[in-house]
Amino acid sequence: MKMHDRVRLIREKEAYRKAGLKIGDKGTIMGEKRSGYYLVYFDGDIFLNNDGVYQTTEIDLAVLEEDLEPIE
Repeated sequence: MKMHDRVRLIREKEAYRKAGLKIGDKGTIMGEKRSGYYLVYFDGDIFLNNDGVYQTTEIDLAVLEEDLEPIE
């Protein structure tokens, strides 16, 4: 896997649950592998808040390579 590859979370772990992730969540790798982990930005929504500022609900987290599956 490499930067900008699309991936799916395939394992459940406490750290992932605490971050708000579940098996099947999809994201994009946004960094090179370090110590067996990839920085993944998991998909979220973009919305306009009450102050007129765009915000996102994406979750970014370091995820073990073995807990990810590449998707097209």
